[in-house]
Amino acid sequence: MSGQSSILASTARSLATATKDPWGLSLSACLAVIVLSFIILTIYEYQSWRRLAHIPGPRTAHFSILWLLRHAWFGNLFPCMVDAGNSYGDLVRIGPNLLLCSDPDELRRISGVRSQYTKGPAYDAGRVTEGDPHVASQRDPVKHKALRGKMGTAYSVDVQPMVDQQISRLIDLIDRKYATNRTSTNPTAEGRRNETSARVMNFGEKIHFYALDCLGGFAFGEPFGFLKTDEDVGRMTQINDLSLRMVTVAGLVPWLSGLRSKWPFNLLVPKEGDKVGFGILFGFAKSLVDRRTAPDAKPKNDMMQEFIRSGMSRDELMQQVYIHIIAGSDTTSNWSRMVMLSLLTCPPAYISLQQEIDSATSSGSLSYPTATDAESRSLPYLDAVMREAMRMHPPSVSPSKLSPTTPDTISGFLIPPAPKSVPTSPAFSAPKPCSARTRIASGQSGGWKLPRKKMGTDWDA
Repeated sequence: MSGQSSILASTARSLATATKDPWGLSLSACLAVIVLSFIILTIYEYQSWRRLAHIPGPRTAHFSILWLLRHAWFGNLFPCMVDAGNSYGDLVRIGPNLLLCSDPDELRRISGVRSQYTKGPAYDAGRVTEGDPHVASQRDPVKHKALRGKMGTAYSVDVQPMVDQQISRLIDLIDRKYATNRTSTNPTAEGRRNETSARVMNFGEKIHFYALDCLGGFAFGEPFGFLKTDEDVGRMTQINDLSLRMVTVAGLVPWLSGLRSKWPFNLLVPKEGDKVGFGILFGFAKSLVDRRTAPDAKPKNDMMQEFIRSGMSRDELMQQVYIHIIAGSDTTSNWSRMVMLSLLTCPPAYISLQQEIDSATSSGSLSYPTATDAESRSLPYLDAVMREAMRMHPPSVSPSKLSPTTPDTISGFLIPPAPKSVPTSPAFSAPKPCSARTRIASGQSGGWKLPRKKMGTDWDA
């Protein structure tokens, strides 16, 4: 009884003191909350680290994703993933709950039709507006299948005439404005020799212009006019670059994309009528859909007309405009840039490809000035170059998927039965630097020859 009396007396004194000093009580409560929060956070982080501690990866990746976000924002995400794969193997821990797989066989299993891996929250980051998800961000399998069904006929449209037309315009732009500073109107060889030297050209920008004009032609009925004006029409390429950077960051931290519908962040969301950023794209999409769905609109032979015939809603049509402009042109231009970069930094490959093209041209196998798709496909070394560039520099990376709630094994590592994100990144390996491949090629008999890999077959140019 005496012990209980002393406890009650101490409690009464403490309450009396707290009543006299309310600031002391508030400070004590705040300290207690801070200490308790720190303990809970420490326990959570420890459990998160321990769950995947057996999977190798950068040291900081076991505790934080900040290192990955930094690379994503500055455009170094793919190189850092390549380095991680080369350093740690086919399965790498790149975040507390994020794994990177680069094993082709495992990727086929993870992405298979009957796979237990499902689309994760990272797919929501690809949504441009709060309306219905587009085909790339739709996570519901039933709705995704229905949307794919509506899109099917659109991809049967013959795009080759528009592609050929834009290739001719690209060649004309380069020849007319950049290949030479035309100071002479004399078409003879003597007149050509009197012309001044060529100008510097941003090939990456021009190939993006080409991709957007192609897309505008066969998807929306007419080119945007990038190649005609040699300018960033409506600042679309600027919007494209910014949007993909934001989508990449939001894909790594999916809860960020949910903030755009919450106050006060929803006040910052771009709106139709804005003169900068996404507002320009929203205005263009609305204007295009309104024109094409008007009662007096004349049908066109393009993908948008097929989308309309399939019964897509107005919001679905708007989403098609967004996804084609933002993602449709970027993958094409990225691949083209990587092909040229790889060729220009590897003279043996460039020379071998030039020889193949010259030989086909002299034999009449290639049309002039633009080769057809069928003619281009008949060139084996060109085909191998395209495939090799895609292997070395994949033009896009798939968002992360959620692992199943049952245990699984990836590349020999046990994945605990918990919904953890596993990005299905394209399979890649460490290609030899061009300098090393050049030394190998120069050591072969018969001049500059590079062994190439295509569909399991070695190609020697």
